Amino acid sequence: MSTTATVFEVRGMTCGGCAKRIRTAIETDLGDGASVVVDHKSGRVTVTSAGEFTPDAVRAAVERTGYEFAGTAE
Repeated sequence: MSTTATVFEVRGMTCGGCAKRIRTAIETDLGDGASVVVDHKSGRVTVTSAGEFTPDAVRAAVERTGYEFAGTAE
């Protein structure tokens, strides 16, 4: 089974607490098998999952926590 990693940009994070809120929200929404790494300094969120997920699912989790989802990182 292959895994897919996608990097997203999120604006408005200022600390580790921000990163934790976002990580928890995404992991909750995507369920088991999803790994989320959030770097508040770079504004990058890396989501790795063996299952499929959509950017819209990540966007919903990010926006629910009060941060700005800026799309897939280049």
